[in-house]
Amino acid sequence: MSKDPIQRLLEEHVSLLARFQPLRKAVRDLETGDPASVPAVLPVLGAVSRVMSTDLVAHARREDDAFFPAVERAMGADFGPTRVMRMEHAEIHEGAERFRSTLKELQEVDHPAIVEGGERLAGLADRGGDAKQIHDVCRDLLERIDAHFAKEEQILFPMSRSILGPADLQEVARLMEEMDGR
Repeated sequence: MSKDPIQRLLEEHVSLLARFQPLRKAVRDLETGDPASVPAVLPVLGAVSRVMSTDLVAHARREDDAFFPAVERAMGADFGPTRVMRMEHAEIHEGAERFRSTLKELQEVDHPAIVEGGERLAGLADRGGDAKQIHDVCRDLLERIDAHFAKEEQILFPMSRSILGPADLQEVARLMEEMDGR
């Protein structure tokens, strides 16, 4: 028998949250809005951005394309929790895109050609705008992810255990493994 898909999703949450720990530290480092804190966190932002665009997206797809449909078949297509989770996935993806575009903007601001152009950089440095902007985007994204994972872990996953039978879980596991192969 394949691995229990709910347990797999829970383990993915643990792994993703661990990989987001450096981002949590970066958010704390950026809290003051000091522009001098930005260069030190750029490598963390790049690494976390890659996690979000690969592993987090793959995790959400396993839920959206394999797990949620099984729950919806058992409860009906308009089952409230999966509909909410799908909307939250879209919000998280939107937040991740804001994160990536902010990171790209920061990297472009740091580029020597833009630095030489200077007015925008000087204005941002004076206001601490870059540090605050990246702080706010990251904090918002982490809050969304934390709330989303909590709802799944405290409500959806336990509820799903009571409505999905062994054959349903096996099919979800099979679909997830098939998705891994793509």
